Amino acid sequence: MYLAAVRIQNYRCFIDQVVDFTPGVNILLGENNAGKTTIIKALGLVLDQRARRRPTFYDFHQPSENWTAPPSIAVTMTFRSSKSDTPEDKALVATWLTKLESPWEAQLTYTFSLELEHEVECREALKSVPTDDFAQYQRVVESYLDKYVTRTFGGTVENQLEAERDSLDKTTLHSLDAVRDAPKELFTGTDPLLKRILKQIRDDGKSPQEIAQNTKELCDITQALGSHIDKRIKLETLLRFVNDTGALEGGAPHLEHNLREEDLLYALRMYVKSSGALVPAELNGLGYNNLLYIGLVLASLDHQADPSKRGSNASLFPILSIEEPEAHLHPALQYKLLRHIEKRVSETKRNRQVFITTHSTHITSASPLDQLIVCTLPTTSGSPRIAYPGKCFTSDKEGKSSKAYVERYLDATKSSLLFAKGVISVEGIAEQLLLPVLAEHIDCSLEEHHVALVPVGGLTFKHFLPLFGAGLPPVQTKNALARPVACLIDADPRKQLRGNNEKFRSCYPYEINQDPKCAYKPLSDSIEKLETLTKGRENILVDHGDKTLEYDLAFDNHKCPLIVTEACTHASALRTIIADPATTPDELAEILMEARAATEHLAAHAQAAHVIATCYLQCIDSAKGEHAFALARVLKVLLRFRTRKFHWGEKALASARAAKNAKEKPGISDFKVPRAIANVIRWASRQPTPTTLPLA
Repeated sequence: MYLAAVRIQNYRCFIDQVVDFTPGVNILLGENNAGKTTIIKALGLVLDQRARRRPTFYDFHQPSENWTAPPSIAVTMTFRSSKSDTPEDKALVATWLTKLESPWEAQLTYTFSLELEHEVECREALKSVPTDDFAQYQRVVESYLDKYVTRTFGGTVENQLEAERDSLDKTTLHSLDAVRDAPKELFTGTDPLLKRILKQIRDDGKSPQEIAQNTKELCDITQALGSHIDKRIKLETLLRFVNDTGALEGGAPHLEHNLREEDLLYALRMYVKSSGALVPAELNGLGYNNLLYIGLVLASLDHQADPSKRGSNASLFPILSIEEPEAHLHPALQYKLLRHIEKRVSETKRNRQVFITTHSTHITSASPLDQLIVCTLPTTSGSPRIAYPGKCFTSDKEGKSSKAYVERYLDATKSSLLFAKGVISVEGIAEQLLLPVLAEHIDCSLEEHHVALVPVGGLTFKHFLPLFGAGLPPVQTKNALARPVACLIDADPRKQLRGNNEKFRSCYPYEINQDPKCAYKPLSDSIEKLETLTKGRENILVDHGDKTLEYDLAFDNHKCPLIVTEACTHASALRTIIADPATTPDELAEILMEARAATEHLAAHAQAAHVIATCYLQCIDSAKGEHAFALARVLKVLLRFRTRKFHWGEKALASARAAKNAKEKPGISDFKVPRAIANVIRWASRQPTPTTLPLA
């Protein structure tokens, strides 16, 4: 048996939302305020009978869709059978069943609403509320809050059969909130967690006779200890002053030296042994205390679910929720904690299901796609949207292959696409380094618009795009991530000699259709496949330049020497031809001769741009990553000047690695972001209208 789904109606950020779960571990992730905590709190309304608080006005979904009716909250949980069910499982939910055939289903429904009589009264009172007066609507609803009734129904809610308290007590939810003070919870207060755990494990595994003997021995020891302390303390000294105040008229105080076992447990302190020294646990590191706290909570849950220790009071269906377990933990400990939790569910069965909310890309990258539940804020009004990455792949061989690929390569970097408002998929390191600063140059910051930049490799775009609905039948697209995605891919034009069995080889854009003996492909096969895969998906854009990122950048900036870095081979020669395209430096003579001959059919301006782009690409071919890193630094300096945040001086020129001895500001007004790059940045940022930065 497992919790298969929860339907949340009119509660906090959800209007009417069904969230599906899987057996075992469920990872809830997404943006802030996208509903992760609301889902956990909704489960608590049904299952956490003792700790749940009474809803307030602001627990109703705001704004209300209908001001003429009193608001109400409903949370319906659906349990479904599994292969590992025990007779106790079905007995637990026998009166909650809504579907008898296998797999059977059972329901629990929590409601927070008015009785019929008071509902009619409230409805009448709301009729006089103007449609635009929220404050008056709130006052009317709050005046009836004390009359709202909480009920939990078993089975179909229409039958109005309240669930038995005994059965509810055996279906428990234990929650670890995101904001937790581990040292305080562990060691201080009237009932600290450490004391409760020590009481639970006391005499673990001992027979009743052994427990009785241990209790008697401890009683003798505590009496002797109490007597010893009593002899060392003269209470008369204290009472002399107490008597002067008249307090003794209320009775004479005395010290009880018959110590109880609980008193000793409370007095015990936990220490951590580190490098041979004992340190009080409350002085331990914050992250390790957080782990210690979680570990002791898990031990406590084991005790509560153990029939040998609690008999018929044991929980039959314990559920655990942990919000942000990554708090204060470095990645290795996050991974280790996740593995332990998964082991608890799969092997020990101490927790039937675990629900984890997280913002950690390390946790998500270590989790199977089927465990992930992604909450996304709506672009306009309404409820957050729920997506299920594990359900975004077709069941055929290709779909299974893509799913396996994503699970294997969805590392901490790529996992950022699950949290972002927009995604740009690129081929490699050069795009990853340059696009953030290029986005700043068109006044469209990726950071400000919460856009994830994900390098996926030249041929693997297709594996990640099903996450966003590409290539899926309509019935599956509802599971996809609803956010804008842009793919920036190299055009990589190619040619092949006709009548020859040789493979297509790379060529330049200006060579296309120039030789009748050759067959040409202006665009790579990958682009054609991606365009076919994403056809009909309005949230996905596939764009490209004429050849590669570096070629397109040089073509559009063939008059800007700032694009040349010291990582370029023949950097000085490149700057020379940028300053005067008619020159022929010896280092580039062979490349220039071939490029100029192949571009004779073009106008002079286009010819110069293509020739410089050709030389530029060949000069950085062996050091694209190093060059991209250096160029990004140059463009950041240029950006500061263009936004009037930096005075252009000799140091800036030197750091830009260009025109070291120039007396003027070189190429500032000439630099521009290539069309395809600007398009994908604006698309993923939901900023379709081009904007420009003011020039100095």
